[in-house]
Amino acid sequence: MILLSSRHGGSDPTPRSALPSRVLTEDEREGIRLAVHSAFRKLKNLYTKIVPIFQSYGFTPPSAGVIARDLSEKIEASIIQHCESFTNGIGHCDLCRLGEDWEVEICKDSGLTINQSKVIKGETYIVVNYKANSVVTKIWILWNAQDRFFSPRKANTNARSLNIHEAASNVEVIFTVAKSREGRFYTDLSISFRSSSPH
Repeated sequence: MILLSSRHGGSDPTPRSALPSRVLTEDEREGIRLAVHSAFRKLKNLYTKIVPIFQSYGFTPPSAGVIARDLSEKIEASIIQHCESFTNGIGHCDLCRLGEDWEVEICKDSGLTINQSKVIKGETYIVVNYKANSVVTKIWILWNAQDRFFSPRKANTNARSLNIHEAASNVEVIFTVAKSREGRFYTDLSISFRSSSPH
């Protein structure tokens, strides 16, 4: 694995040829992190307020995931505000950066799942993984998505999941919450690529 240091310390020993042709700048990475955490903080604050109301009336509160159905749109708008290089996407695309299509996907726990009707054509995904309590655990980029990265289409399901081993060379992690040996959680802003360059 090739590790690239973040702006929080250390040098960048990785040759430029080992990076995507249009690699994110550190300012863009920071803008994406800010956009995601801002949206999820608002969601967490909202959820904290509405849960007692539902409980006081004897109803089971909806999950944070149900409340957050339009959360990806808020993240998209916030990314555009924080990053000059991103604009609104055209057609069914969420975002556009340097003439290329980008999508924002929010998935509980881990990984990436898409609708199997989605036509994959080399777009790049910003993926946000979160825990049930609306805490962001990972933000990562899937560069230049290919159909072969995902599970085969099946008649009995409407979803396709990412095969992380197949897509490993195209994955860049820009934020993760890791667990130390002592059992405490800490933030890791290191950036990593699994191989030299996305295909």
